[in-house]
Amino acid sequence: MDNNLKTFETSFNATGMPRTKQVAVAAVLIAIGAVLRMFSPQIAGITPNFVIAMYCLSILLIRPKLGGALGIGLVAGAVAMMFSKSPIPYLNLITEPVGAIVCALVVRYLPEIALRGYSFKPIFCAILGTLASGTLYIFLNAKFALHLPPEQLMLAFKAPFIGVVLPVTAINAVLNQVLYLPAKQFLRI
Repeated sequence: MDNNLKTFETSFNATGMPRTKQVAVAAVLIAIGAVLRMFSPQIAGITPNFVIAMYCLSILLIRPKLGGALGIGLVAGAVAMMFSKSPIPYLNLITEPVGAIVCALVVRYLPEIALRGYSFKPIFCAILGTLASGTLYIFLNAKFALHLPPEQLMLAFKAPFIGVVLPVTAINAVLNQVLYLPAKQFLRI
Protein backbone atom coordinates (compact mmCIF):
# COMPACT_ATOMS: atom_id res chain seq x y z
CA MET A 1 0.00 0.00 0.00
CA ASP A 2 2.81 2.45 0.82
CA ASN A 3 4.43 1.93 -2.61
CA ASN A 4 1.13 2.74 -4.34
CA LEU A 5 0.75 5.88 -2.28
CA LYS A 6 4.32 6.99 -3.12
CA THR A 7 3.73 6.35 -6.83
CA PHE A 8 0.49 8.33 -6.65
CA GLU A 9 2.17 11.23 -4.82
CA THR A 10 5.07 11.43 -7.28
CA SER A 11 2.66 11.81 -10.19
CA PHE A 12 1.83 15.26 -8.85
CA ASN A 13 4.06 18.29 -8.45
CA ALA A 14 3.94 21.39 -6.25
CA THR A 15 0.68 22.55 -7.88
CA GLY A 16 -1.06 19.25 -7.12
CA MET A 17 -1.79 18.91 -10.82
CA PRO A 18 -1.71 15.39 -12.31
CA ARG A 19 1.27 14.71 -14.56
CA THR A 20 -0.97 14.24 -17.62
CA LYS A 21 -2.50 17.67 -17.08
CA GLN A 22 0.99 19.17 -16.69
CA VAL A 23 2.07 17.70 -20.03
CA ALA A 24 -1.14 18.87 -21.69
CA VAL A 25 -0.75 22.43 -20.35
CA ALA A 26 2.88 22.67 -21.51
CA ALA A 27 2.08 21.15 -24.93
CA VAL A 28 -0.92 23.39 -25.57
CA LEU A 29 0.95 26.55 -24.53
CA ILE A 30 4.00 25.70 -26.66
CA ALA A 31 1.69 24.97 -29.61
CA ILE A 32 -0.04 28.33 -29.09
CA GLY A 33 3.38 29.99 -29.04
CA ALA A 34 4.34 28.26 -32.29
CA VAL A 35 1.13 29.31 -34.04
CA LEU A 36 1.51 32.90 -32.82
CA ARG A 37 5.11 33.00 -33.98
CA MET A 38 4.23 31.54 -37.36
CA PHE A 39 1.39 33.96 -38.08
CA SER A 40 2.41 37.12 -36.24
CA PRO A 41 3.67 39.99 -38.36
CA GLN A 42 7.04 41.52 -37.73
CA ILE A 43 7.09 44.39 -35.30
CA ALA A 44 9.78 46.95 -36.15
CA GLY A 45 11.62 44.29 -38.16
CA ILE A 46 11.55 41.52 -35.54
CA THR A 47 9.27 38.55 -35.06
CA PRO A 48 8.44 38.09 -31.39
CA ASN A 49 9.34 34.64 -30.04
CA PHE A 50 6.06 33.57 -28.51
CA VAL A 51 7.41 30.05 -27.98
CA ILE A 52 9.66 31.41 -25.21
CA ALA A 53 6.76 33.35 -23.67
CA MET A 54 4.58 30.25 -23.63
CA TYR A 55 7.16 27.89 -22.14
CA CYS A 56 7.85 30.47 -19.44
CA LEU A 57 4.12 30.65 -18.75
CA SER A 58 3.80 26.86 -18.65
CA ILE A 59 6.69 26.61 -16.17
CA LEU A 60 5.07 29.27 -14.00
CA LEU A 61 1.79 27.40 -14.02
CA ILE A 62 2.92 23.81 -13.54
CA ARG A 63 6.10 24.45 -11.52
CA PRO A 64 8.05 21.42 -12.74
CA LYS A 65 11.28 20.15 -11.24
CA LEU A 66 14.44 20.94 -13.21
CA GLY A 67 14.18 17.72 -15.24
CA GLY A 68 10.64 18.63 -16.26
CA ALA A 69 11.75 22.15 -17.19
CA LEU A 70 14.55 20.66 -19.29
CA GLY A 71 11.96 18.51 -21.09
CA ILE A 72 9.76 21.55 -21.73
CA GLY A 73 12.80 23.42 -23.05
CA LEU A 74 13.77 20.58 -25.40
CA VAL A 75 10.25 20.39 -26.84
CA ALA A 76 10.15 24.19 -27.19
CA GLY A 77 13.58 24.11 -28.86
CA ALA A 78 12.42 21.50 -31.37
CA VAL A 79 9.32 23.58 -32.14
CA ALA A 80 11.31 26.84 -32.36
CA MET A 81 13.76 25.13 -34.70
CA MET A 82 11.01 24.84 -37.31
CA PHE A 83 10.52 28.61 -37.40
CA SER A 84 14.12 29.72 -37.01
CA LYS A 85 15.66 32.10 -39.51
CA SER A 86 19.13 31.27 -38.27
CA PRO A 87 21.69 29.47 -40.43
CA ILE A 88 22.02 27.01 -37.52
CA PRO A 89 18.43 26.35 -36.38
CA TYR A 90 19.35 23.42 -34.13
CA LEU A 91 20.90 25.92 -31.70
CA ASN A 92 17.36 26.20 -30.33
CA LEU A 93 17.88 22.73 -28.85
CA ILE A 94 20.54 24.29 -26.63
CA THR A 95 19.17 27.77 -25.98
CA GLU A 96 15.55 26.95 -25.16
CA PRO A 97 16.39 24.33 -22.50
CA VAL A 98 18.73 26.88 -20.88
CA GLY A 99 15.93 29.47 -20.88
CA ALA A 100 13.49 26.92 -19.46
CA ILE A 101 15.87 25.94 -16.66
CA VAL A 102 16.41 29.61 -15.79
CA CYS A 103 12.61 30.01 -15.63
CA ALA A 104 12.32 26.99 -13.34
CA LEU A 105 15.06 28.36 -11.07
CA VAL A 106 13.28 31.72 -10.88
CA VAL A 107 9.97 30.03 -10.09
CA ARG A 108 11.55 27.82 -7.45
CA TYR A 109 14.00 30.19 -5.73
CA LEU A 110 12.89 33.78 -6.29
CA PRO A 111 10.83 34.89 -3.31
CA GLU A 112 7.26 35.86 -4.13
CA ILE A 113 7.08 39.46 -5.23
CA ALA A 114 3.48 40.60 -4.95
CA LEU A 115 1.41 43.68 -4.41
CA ARG A 116 -1.99 43.08 -2.79
CA GLY A 117 -1.90 39.44 -3.83
CA TYR A 118 -0.93 40.19 -7.44
CA SER A 119 2.28 38.29 -8.26
CA PHE A 120 5.06 39.89 -10.28
CA LYS A 121 7.04 36.67 -10.53
CA PRO A 122 5.79 36.12 -14.15
CA ILE A 123 7.54 39.25 -15.37
CA PHE A 124 10.86 38.21 -13.78
CA CYS A 125 10.53 34.67 -15.07
CA ALA A 126 9.96 35.87 -18.64
CA ILE A 127 12.70 38.50 -18.49
CA LEU A 128 15.38 36.15 -17.14
CA GLY A 129 14.31 33.17 -19.27
CA THR A 130 14.21 35.21 -22.49
CA LEU A 131 17.50 36.96 -21.73
CA ALA A 132 19.22 33.63 -21.01
CA SER A 133 17.89 32.02 -24.18
CA GLY A 134 18.39 35.05 -26.44
CA THR A 135 21.85 35.93 -25.19
CA LEU A 136 23.09 32.37 -25.60
CA TYR A 137 21.49 32.17 -29.06
CA ILE A 138 23.26 35.30 -30.29
CA PHE A 139 26.58 34.19 -28.82
CA LEU A 140 26.40 30.71 -30.36
CA ASN A 141 25.32 32.11 -33.73
CA ALA A 142 28.17 34.61 -33.76
CA LYS A 143 30.67 31.98 -32.66
CA PHE A 144 29.65 29.07 -34.89
CA ALA A 145 27.74 30.57 -37.84
CA LEU A 146 29.92 33.62 -38.36
CA HIS A 147 33.14 32.09 -36.98
CA LEU A 148 34.14 35.39 -35.42
CA PRO A 149 37.30 35.70 -33.36
CA PRO A 150 36.79 36.52 -29.67
CA GLU A 151 37.65 40.21 -30.07
CA GLN A 152 34.87 40.66 -32.65
CA LEU A 153 32.20 38.70 -30.80
CA MET A 154 31.16 41.67 -28.67
CA LEU A 155 30.74 43.89 -31.73
CA ALA A 156 28.58 41.30 -33.45
CA PHE A 157 26.67 40.70 -30.22
CA LYS A 158 25.62 44.28 -29.45
CA ALA A 159 23.26 45.04 -32.36
CA PRO A 160 21.14 41.86 -32.22
CA PHE A 161 21.03 42.02 -28.43
CA ILE A 162 19.70 45.58 -28.44
CA GLY A 163 17.62 45.23 -31.60
CA VAL A 164 16.12 41.77 -31.06
CA VAL A 165 16.67 40.25 -27.61
CA LEU A 166 15.67 43.29 -25.56
CA PRO A 167 12.42 43.98 -27.49
CA VAL A 168 11.46 40.28 -27.44
CA THR A 169 12.21 40.22 -23.70
CA ALA A 170 9.88 43.19 -23.16
CA ILE A 171 7.10 41.58 -25.22
CA ASN A 172 7.46 38.25 -23.37
CA ALA A 173 7.52 39.97 -19.97
CA VAL A 174 4.29 41.86 -20.65
CA LEU A 175 2.62 38.81 -22.21
CA ASN A 176 3.51 36.57 -19.24
CA GLN A 177 2.36 39.12 -16.70
CA VAL A 178 -0.96 39.67 -18.49
CA LEU A 179 -1.70 35.97 -19.14
CA TYR A 180 -0.54 34.45 -15.85
CA LEU A 181 -3.49 35.24 -13.60
CA PRO A 182 -6.24 34.38 -16.13
CA ALA A 183 -4.44 31.13 -17.05
CA LYS A 184 -3.98 30.24 -13.38
CA GLN A 185 -7.65 30.88 -12.68
CA PHE A 186 -8.74 28.94 -15.78
CA LEU A 187 -6.65 25.93 -14.73
CA ARG A 188 -7.82 26.34 -11.09
CA ILE A 189 -4.29 26.20 -9.72
